[in-house]
Amino acid sequence: MGRERLQTRDDPDTIEQVEQYAADKDISQSEAVRRLIRTGLVEAGYRDGAAAEPQLATARINQTARTAGGVVIGLLVLFLTLSEVGLV
Repeated sequence: MGRERLQTRDDPDTIEQVEQYAADKDISQSEAVRRLIRTGLVEAGYRDGAAAEPQLATARINQTARTAGGVVIGLLVLFLTLSEVGLV
């Protein structure tokens, strides 16, 4: 199933709340809006709750990438520092 664009305008308080939700869940704003819309549709009875679950993205991949990236950057900084001092 392809995705179509849905645009909306909101007040600053709502945008701030969506940004906070996205930050708390470690997901993009777009994914946060998708999840919130799906949740609202399920609660209003317009969508089956079981159908929404498999499509949700997980943040664990982002955390793994962040951890690996941090290690690589740390090693790079260490190598550059040692090369500047002349030990490598």
